[in-house]
Amino acid sequence: MLNLSATLIAFLSFVAVILFICVVAYRNADRLEAYVERKFRRKAHRPNSDLK
Repeated sequence: MLNLSATLIAFLSFVAVILFICVVAYRNADRLEAYVERKFRRKAHRPNSDLK
């Protein structure tokens, strides 16, 4: 049978890792947004650009 305390420690460690990743992404959100805008701005298709 599984040891309940080991399961609890593993689950809480998993939650802590996920929260850490979310905090790092939140703190770097401006830099990530600028990177995405640089990468995908030129590839955006403008459907009405050829109409005059």
